[in-house]
Amino acid sequence: MKEIVEFLNENKMGAFATVDNGQPRVRPWGFMMEENGKFYFCTANTKDVFKQLQKVPFCEFTSTSKNMVTVRLAGEVIFTNDVNIKRKVLENNPEVKAIYHSETNPVLEVFYIEHGEASISEFGQPPRKFNF
Repeated sequence: MKEIVEFLNENKMGAFATVDNGQPRVRPWGFMMEENGKFYFCTANTKDVFKQLQKVPFCEFTSTSKNMVTVRLAGEVIFTNDVNIKRKVLENNPEVKAIYHSETNPVLEVFYIEHGEASISEFGQPPRKFNF
């Protein structure tokens, strides 16, 4: 898993997929951080993605490096109101802090993926998979 975390810290931007009325919805997205084996992301509770995750709490995130190594995370979404985690998300991501300003912003929603699978694939090789 260490390899997955290092990869995501170096390649934070990727694509995030949810389900809406039985159809896939994919958008550009950023990985926020990993802590205690949990992969954290955030959004606003005013966005469609938040509503989609409330209805169907499963997602997938993928990121690809310049040399075509790809990481995927898939699993169940769990929202957290832990102010310390929200603070860390903002401290580790200045662009996100510029939007939400404070961990007490009522619009900010932080979530992690659990009961999931991570995989890392190098071009031309089978993926290596890890459960978390």
